[in-house]
Amino acid sequence: MNKLLTIKRLGINGEGIGYYKRKAVFVDGALPNEEVICRFTKEHRNYIEGKTVKIIKQSKDRVEAPCPYFGRCGGCQLQHLEYNEQLKIKKDIIIQALDRYLPNYEKLNIDIKETIGMDNPYNYRNKAQMPVAFDGKRVVTGLYEANTNRLIHVDKCIIQDEMVNHVVYEIKKLMMKYHIMVYNRRSKSGILRYISVRYIETTKQCQVVLVLKDKDLHDMKKIAEDLIKKVPEVKSFYININRDVSHQIYGNEFIHIKGKETIDAKIGNSKFVLSPQSFYQLNTEQTRILYDKVKEIADLNKTDKMIDAYCGAGTIGIYLADEVDEVRGVDQTEQAIKDAKYNAKLNNLNNTHFEKGASEKIIPKWINQGFKPDILIMDPPRTGIDTKLLSILRKIKIKKVIYVSCNPSTLSKDLNELRKYYHIKSIQPIDMFPQTSHVESVVLLVRK
Repeated sequence: MNKLLTIKRLGINGEGIGYYKRKAVFVDGALPNEEVICRFTKEHRNYIEGKTVKIIKQSKDRVEAPCPYFGRCGGCQLQHLEYNEQLKIKKDIIIQALDRYLPNYEKLNIDIKETIGMDNPYNYRNKAQMPVAFDGKRVVTGLYEANTNRLIHVDKCIIQDEMVNHVVYEIKKLMMKYHIMVYNRRSKSGILRYISVRYIETTKQCQVVLVLKDKDLHDMKKIAEDLIKKVPEVKSFYININRDVSHQIYGNEFIHIKGKETIDAKIGNSKFVLSPQSFYQLNTEQTRILYDKVKEIADLNKTDKMIDAYCGAGTIGIYLADEVDEVRGVDQTEQAIKDAKYNAKLNNLNNTHFEKGASEKIIPKWINQGFKPDILIMDPPRTGIDTKLLSILRKIKIKKVIYVSCNPSTLSKDLNELRKYYHIKSIQPIDMFPQTSHVESVVLLVRK
């Protein structure tokens, strides 16, 4: 069924939203203030899914998407929208989430700031994890079409760092040279499943991981040697074995083949080492801006004691360690804590302590031992803060909380709980992922 719709706004996933008989219609490819002919593809109880058939009235902010795969590949959602308008839309996405999950948020007088963008909103991603296929002639990589298992073959991704694209291209050539068979789900033959490449511009170092279905290391050392000779920036080469054919990219077994075991990274004056398992922000340039914004909003003192919850490899805590008296970090991942401890030593810090465990267990333990935190910084996963930690924060009177979020919906739900005992002072959106619908937020909360 085709219908003429007026698009009112963009949704959290970058789709246009119009209305038909008071029911929301989510329209792929449509922009606010456009009139479109929409084909309804699936009707649900509370909403309808649709696709743009024809644009009758075009938005003044619509631009020609520079990527030939846009609209098919699921990696980007907003390339057809002028970049300054993308920044406005991302602030609006946060406001929409607040309106939905934080009742009467406007009465809280939250200072919602303008989104901080990039001068060049392309070629920013420092890591690619790309599934591999064989098209009958050559090894190809790509990204999945949104909400499908259909792989769109992508020769060059314009939001990936140029070096990442170059290394992926060279790896594919070596796969052909050494006749490495790509894994085929239907026939269950072949071994190569994913190519993972991380490149850190600030140190000019690259790490490669080839994900294999089985532990077949034939010619892998030769491939590593050839690649490092061809691209000297490749400093570390691994194989990962993942026999589980679900969408989990890495298995548990990493085998170091060639070069260093880690690569170096740098944010400002802080140094870090990255293993294949290390979490590291995907946008190197905006990470520095994000951390500086955290420092600015936190307004730290040399006497402050700080907790870095969900600390990962300790990057935020270590970056701010010189600004405070003591930093304590907690994370449930053993490798992350090992990385954090090593990174603290690398930066010659003697005022940090990192511990493996759940925040809701470790933080009360520290306080019972006499540690009195002045500020808590949290950067949880997309699922938001653990409900047990929210309960702990109700009881523990920490003066300031900085909440770094990558998901406006879970952020707003958590803020609805935190508002009971914290004033929500400000929200600073930061565009960590230009051309996509994702937006990062830095939130300042002050104890009531």
